[in-house]
Amino acid sequence: MGVLLITLLLSTACGGDTEPTPTPKPTTNMRIINYSHYPTSDIEKWVDLAESKMKSRESRIFAFIYPVGKLKEPEKRIRSDYADRVFREHHVLLSKDKIEFILNEIDLWFEGDLCLTSRRKKQALSDYKIWLEKGADASTQHSVCERTRVVMMAVPERMRDHEPLENFQTFLVHEFYHAFQQDLEMEGECLSKREKAGENSNSVWMYEGGAHYFATWVVAEIYGETNYRSEILRIASDRYSSEGNSIILNEPDKWGAAALSLMIEQGMVNEESILDGSLFHNCARELEFDYNSPDIKHIKNTWHLIERNGDIYQFKSEALRKASKS
Repeated sequence: MGVLLITLLLSTACGGDTEPTPTPKPTTNMRIINYSHYPTSDIEKWVDLAESKMKSRESRIFAFIYPVGKLKEPEKRIRSDYADRVFREHHVLLSKDKIEFILNEIDLWFEGDLCLTSRRKKQALSDYKIWLEKGADASTQHSVCERTRVVMMAVPERMRDHEPLENFQTFLVHEFYHAFQQDLEMEGECLSKREKAGENSNSVWMYEGGAHYFATWVVAEIYGETNYRSEILRIASDRYSSEGNSIILNEPDKWGAAALSLMIEQGMVNEESILDGSLFHNCARELEFDYNSPDIKHIKNTWHLIERNGDIYQFKSEALRKASKS
């Protein structure tokens, strides 16, 4: 899966001064800078596994993974121009030299894409600089251009010290799935339909849900588990129980994955298209699935109707009825 990795392994405490050592591989369509305590060889392995599932990949991907310290108190939020993103500010663990190295490498990476205007390039670099210098808990994929993607992953203290490895793996695969998606830069009819739909658009919950669905599946495969669909429904059910309808805005990936599961059950979408990324090749979420159709309304109204049967989570019969009968 050709990955050009710039290996930046630090000590577990992320306090080492190890200089970056380039490790070239056959192709140069991906670059990862890793300042986390997770071994770069493992990150490469998990990303390669995720990429191997794709029907095709057209993107050039630059990723940087970095540690952040404790959350600033009182909690501070960082607002940037990129998609009006807001991140929480943490204590910075990276040195100025390491931050400058990351920014310089991104700048060089951008030179490989002629679609980038100087203004867009400058704005992107400004955002990344702010996030790194303020210890932002970034967890995002930025479609800088149609095929140039930047993955930013901050690893907070709680994930490093208190959460199982599966949480980081799911985080990693989720963000790279976004980088593999081919239709995030919308234009033409795709864009006009999303704008017409407004807050009812299918885009966010479907591409976030697709990433969560895929990541849960891949991580389950890593550990030899088979009930990934039940796990998707368990998480969605637990979140809905604790958050209620606020999950719609706060965690579109969790409820979106459950909604996609229900669409599979209803025969509206082929699971393979989610797992190989092809669902996100031609803006099917807007062009094929009408946000105003009875079928989609049924999915959005019933995705949370989940019950536990022994160790398995499944949809209630009311959710599984066809829209015309609901």
